[in-house]
Amino acid sequence: MHILVVNDDGPPSRRLSPYIHPLVNALQDAGHLVSVAIPAASRSWIGKAHLIEASLKATYVPPAAFRNDGTWDETFESSSTSTTPDEESQRKSPDWVVIRNGTPASCVQLGLFNLFTDRDPIDLVISGPNHGRNASTIYNLSSGTVGGALEAATCGKRGIAVSFGSKDEQPMDVICAAARLAVRIVHHLVENWDERVELYNLNIPMQLDVETRPVLYTRTLPYYWNKGCLYAEVSGDKAPPVLMNGATNGIANGETNGVSKTTPNGINPTHFRERDFKWSAELSEMKAALQASEEGTDAHTVLNGSTSVTPLCANFWYVPGLEGPLVL
Repeated sequence: MHILVVNDDGPPSRRLSPYIHPLVNALQDAGHLVSVAIPAASRSWIGKAHLIEASLKATYVPPAAFRNDGTWDETFESSSTSTTPDEESQRKSPDWVVIRNGTPASCVQLGLFNLFTDRDPIDLVISGPNHGRNASTIYNLSSGTVGGALEAATCGKRGIAVSFGSKDEQPMDVICAAARLAVRIVHHLVENWDERVELYNLNIPMQLDVETRPVLYTRTLPYYWNKGCLYAEVSGDKAPPVLMNGATNGIANGETNGVSKTTPNGINPTHFRERDFKWSAELSEMKAALQASEEGTDAHTVLNGSTSVTPLCANFWYVPGLEGPLVL
């Protein structure tokens, strides 16, 4: 197969994106042509977003040129002498494409229609593997990993979201075991694809014996916020100045992106009352709910050491029975 791999964690990085190289290697070892298109920075929790006013720049990077911190060596020469079998394999692999201002969804769009037109048509989109699990409605509706698979479905392609269920640093033998299992499950799903399914959400626990543990079909655990859990207010002296259009003064090497520091009518925006907030996810109640989830759900399954495979449709379906005229 020709498989397009995208993710929401960005280029290989020990801290943010440690799993993508082993999965791509496992897919290639299984004989697949793998094309990779990934955002230039982490886009977690961005869902199926497109940044409609952002210009996208695609950079073709040899996979062996990536460092382990999310950057790459721009002076890398593909003819350099390799030192390990993995490095040799990476040197023979097609270039990966890193997309500045990219999201998982835009990586799917460009990957399917623009970036790899010199290769055979793409048969399958794999989004991931995510650094951490994506189980429950809250995660699935927010996840850039699931968003990439949703974008594939809306483009008429089969999509599989893959999440490796731990953010803790893992030994390479555990990561490779999860990658091998992911490839086996992908093969099974493709060969036995249920035509009612538009995408699958796959969560694999990070355990050395994961390949011998059960793989189960699951349903998504419903979960809803019962309070504000994602943002915290920041005192004014700690918050960066924010422009009226939402850009932040000085946040990118002192640049203001050409936006005036005043409103169109010349009023200094600090004339008005302002409050500042930052991302500060407090997820203890959610984690407790996931731990207490029912058997058969994605959360219960992966937290109890089995692999969860959730079949999904790419739509917000209507509620049957609410039909006809709306009488006011």
